[in-house]
Amino acid sequence: MADDSNTPMTRWGIGLKLAAYSAALCAPLIGLGIYAPDRFRIDILPTSVRLAIGIIAAVLGLILYVTGAVTAMRAFTRGRLCTTGPFRVCRHPIYGAWITLILPGLSLLLDSWIFLAIPVVLYVVMRLLIRTEEDYLAERFGDEYRAYRRRTPAVLPIGWIRRLGFNHRR
Repeated sequence: MADDSNTPMTRWGIGLKLAAYSAALCAPLIGLGIYAPDRFRIDILPTSVRLAIGIIAAVLGLILYVTGAVTAMRAFTRGRLCTTGPFRVCRHPIYGAWITLILPGLSLLLDSWIFLAIPVVLYVVMRLLIRTEEDYLAERFGDEYRAYRRRTPAVLPIGWIRRLGFNHRR
């Protein structure tokens, strides 16, 4: 993965690169799924449960993805740091929605456990690529971004969930 620190950040951040890696990972797995569908079936869940969970995850992911994209585009257009909407609970809700909800939901809908490997690999790829975006934001917004980064988790809103009272430790 090349470092693009000399390239100005676009409104898409690392999104287009992450999409390219997603396509590169998905294509061979789709081929495997078509070639040998019985080998990769998710047999641990009844079909109705698997489909329900897949639909819920994919729909929630799409809502989060679109809401995050609209919020980010508005902030980018105004030249502001995006800290509202889904960005209140995590710094990268668009990438998080793709990796933690949409892809796993599609895996369940396609009845193929092999697709569950993609989010794990993409999370690692995202963490490597995201440095470019975060360095840009720190340079562009300075202390405002650094403070936001300290108080807001990257992808999973674990701290936010704990503040809501879902912490198992009391």
